[in-house]
Parts: sequence; C-alpha cells; structure tokens
Amino acid sequence: MLGNTPFRFSGPNIYWLGMQETDNGNAYPSHFRVDDALATAAIMGATVVRSHTLGISVGCTLCVEPRLGVFNSLALQSSDYAIECARTHHIRLIIPLVDNWHYYHGGKHTFTTWRGLSNEKLFYSDPQVIGDFEAYISVILNHVNRYNGIAYKDDPTILAWETGNELAAPSSWVQKIATYIKGLDTHHLLVDGNYEQASETANFLSDLHINELDIYCGHYYPPTIAAFQTQVSQAQAANKVFIAGEYDWNTNDGDALSRFLPAVENSAAAGDLYWSLFPHDDSYGFVPHNEHYTLHYPGDTPQMRTRVASLTVHAYAMRGLPVPAMLLPAPPIITSVSGKHIEWRGTAGASTYTVERALAGATGPWAVVCERCATDNNTPWTDRSRPPGPVWYRVKGYSLSGAVSAYSNVYPAG
Repeated sequence: MLGNTPFRFSGPNIYWLGMQETDNGNAYPSHFRVDDALATAAIMGATVVRSHTLGISVGCTLCVEPRLGVFNSLALQSSDYAIECARTHHIRLIIPLVDNWHYYHGGKHTFTTWRGLSNEKLFYSDPQVIGDFEAYISVILNHVNRYNGIAYKDDPTILAWETGNELAAPSSWVQKIATYIKGLDTHHLLVDGNYEQASETANFLSDLHINELDIYCGHYYPPTIAAFQTQVSQAQAANKVFIAGEYDWNTNDGDALSRFLPAVENSAAAGDLYWSLFPHDDSYGFVPHNEHYTLHYPGDTPQMRTRVASLTVHAYAMRGLPVPAMLLPAPPIITSVSGKHIEWRGTAGASTYTVERALAGATGPWAVVCERCATDNNTPWTDRSRPPGPVWYRVKGYSLSGAVSAYSNVYPAG
C-alpha cells in the first residue's frame, strides 16, 4: 500500500549504481550514468529499482568495507548520490545487503575469508562472522546521506532492504538478521533474500512465519509462469507480499515475455524487476556490457525494441496507467568532432537524432545534414558530405512519440 492505494510496480535491476565493473577494474559510476539510467527507468514507467551495489560492497579497494572493520567514505558518497538521484526521479529502491555469489562487489565469502574460514557456508553460523555482517549492516543503515542529511534507515526513497541476493540461508539465520535489521530500522520493508529460481522448490517456504519479513521473491531464468504463480500463492497464503525480483527479459526459452508479463499483471504479485538496465556512455553511445540480459533503451535491435516497448507498456499497466507521450529531459551534448566523425552524449528517452551543420559561424545559418537518421547505436556519426574548412555542428534528439529536445551545444570543428 502507498497511503490507501495498492502499490504495484515494474522496473529494472540496475545493480551497478554504487560501483561498476570496468575493463580496468572497479570504478564509481559517473553522476551522468546514474542519472541517465534512473531517468530511463522512469521514462519506461518504473517506480522501483533494485540495486545490488548500494548495499553489497565488501572486500575491494573501492568497496564500502574494503577490509574488515575499515569503511570507505567515498564509496558511501557514491551511494549517496544514487539514492538522492532516485528520489528526484520519483523512484524507490530495493537494496540487497550481501551476495551469495563471487562477484566484483564481494559477497558472503568475503566475510568468511576475513576470518580465515575456507567454508563460506559458515557465514550463516559462525558467531564472529555474523557479528561482522551485523556491524556492516549497522554502518549502512545508520549512514547519513551527504546530499539530503537523512540516514539511510530513515530515507523514504528506500522501499526495502533485502537480506541478500539469491541466498540459501537457514531459517534461523534469516530470523536473526531480520530481527537485527528491524531493530535498527522500523521504517522500511524487508525482503527475504532466500528465493525461488524458476521451477525449483522455493527455499523461502520455511521463512514465511518470520514476522519481521514483509516480502518474498522469485528469480526467473527463464520466465516460468507456473512456478511464478505457485510462489505468489504460497506468499499470499501467509499474508505476505510477493515480487519477481529478477527475470530474463531477453530469452526465447521458457514462457514468452508476451505471456509472462500479462501473467504478472493478472496475479496478486506486487511487482517485478527485469535484469538489467544500462545507460548512455559519458562520451557517446551506450555503456557496453557483454551479457545476454543487457538492456539499452529504446533497443539496440528490432527485437530488443519490441521487448522494450512491451516492458514499458507493462510497467505503466502495473500502475493502472496508459503509456504517456515521452518527453526528453535534457539535450544531447556533442563531445568530440574528428574529421567527418561526430560524437555526442545521448539523452535519456531519445530514439533518433537530427544533425545540423553551419559553415558561416556558430549562429548559423544551419543546414540539416541528418534528419532523424542517427541513433545512439551508430555514433560516432559520419558526415560524409562535410566540406573542407571550418564547420559548426549541433544535434537534437527525438523521443519515440516525436517529442524533441533542445539543441545540443554548438561544436566548432576546424
């Protein structure tokens, strides 16, 4: 419920908002990338985003806790910006607190390694390790955001904490951690990090009695309607909320997306979150990510565009709304011109771009050399008719519904 109104949502996982992996190691994402991704999510109808690295960040130099008991204020500042940016886009966040897997942001194995334990399953039972994890949780929840002065445990932008990502934790551990979190934070919902994967037996069933837990989840690789409906019913029977915390939006296996999304809409589930959204790059094009699940708006291929359109319609349908006309929040920015090649930083919501050229100076007159013929997938764009001598360029973007952005900066090229 949001006030007296049932709250339903669809949105993306944007796992890298606090820290991203790059070819050269980890890095904090630029403010532009964070803003662009969240603006894109909002354009697609999202009101909730799930983000691992706002809560899972241990064991690396740029992590929140790089070494046991040592905390990194710069990492927390990166999270601060993402949380405040989400607020400006009217997006709420679900934040997992530990990972089951060995990924760049650390996980449960990090805590056991710190204590010299080779069996990472001891994360769930070793008293010292559990104490270390609780101390980490306390730092996260009690941290005060530098941008708004609000402690995370009091910030309404955060919808829910999640005990972890894709855990297989004993119910005793879930009870202990859930009690600890709710003892620190009485304002937020709590998601059980034990989850159901496709058609396997749900490992959250033994947790349904835990009063401190509010939400249960499943992850669907591939989308599996029968399993989803079973788990919704299991949570509903316990008077608990259920969400699809992750699913593969880009597969031809399992149940088709065109069937899975209506099944979610017609169920008692509160929401769903696809995996995963990536933004425009800082210079031109999109941030590349060599993974089957990578989504760029409005789509790199005709098939992706069709599926992105379906996800957008679905997100608004979960809110009981039609898809509105898309408005562009910002103009593109030309970042470089080299010979006939023009690079610009794209803008959230843009589908195509028009390129204009002037020969006399920065104030024109302007001639259109590309009428909505460029996209973020074919930048750097080549002006094959560029004459010799100095020229000036400007660019504007168009949404799928034809809304036009303001012009970019004027870029001189000698």
